Amino acid sequence: MRTIDGRVAVVTGAGGGIGRATSLALARHGCAVAVVDVNAAAVRETQELIRVAGGKATVHIADASSSGRMAELPGEVVSEHGACHILVNNAGVLAVGRFEEDTLDDIRWIVDINIFGIVHGCHHFLPVLREADEAHIVNVSSMAAFAGIPQNAVYSLTKGAVRSFTEALRAELVGTSIGVSTLFPGSTNTNIMRGSRGAQADRLNALADKSFVRLFSSSPEAAGRKIVRAIEHERARVLLGPDARLIDLSARLLPGRTGL
Repeated sequence: MRTIDGRVAVVTGAGGGIGRATSLALARHGCAVAVVDVNAAAVRETQELIRVAGGKATVHIADASSSGRMAELPGEVVSEHGACHILVNNAGVLAVGRFEEDTLDDIRWIVDINIFGIVHGCHHFLPVLREADEAHIVNVSSMAAFAGIPQNAVYSLTKGAVRSFTEALRAELVGTSIGVSTLFPGSTNTNIMRGSRGAQADRLNALADKSFVRLFSSSPEAAGRKIVRAIEHERARVLLGPDARLIDLSARLLPGRTGL
């Protein structure tokens, strides 16, 4: 996009982590932000942080996995702001443990949010984005999209799907006014570990509080800055963190060897 100043952005999963940091980064660059999350208290806190920083934000309580609720959002955003130019599909969850120990309920939960949350966002907002002089979509994937990570089979499934879907969508929109980017974060210092499910969820929740995990994780603020640059420069793919780069390189050099 030529400029994001004065644009209207929608960010899902804006109650914390990458979503909150991205909302603040966009607001600092002059965007009005529609912050979306299923957690009302958390997303209102994001709104207040934007207000204190001198920006403008509206709150929209929504579960990205609900097609009906997501179908209502474009109308709400246009009613509040008059347009929509940027969509950041960030809402996501994590499941960890051996696939054979995963319950079907947990598998449906992560697929509904990580895959259909992005599908719903893109499907319902594309007609509005097409009305803008220029627009941009950012879908948040993961380094798990580059290689199936053991103990993360279903999470890898969802993030691999996001990668392929976003690449195909970008190709379909070539020649239009809508740009498309994928963010591939490595380990990031957010609360996603604490909300995880699966056989190893308790172990992962405990690991989230370890200082070395925070030390070697990227910051949500770094993700927000990368997303802003991706929008400004029409970048197709953006990697966050040395671990994401390492997994990407390993998958190229040693395809099919993630068991190592």
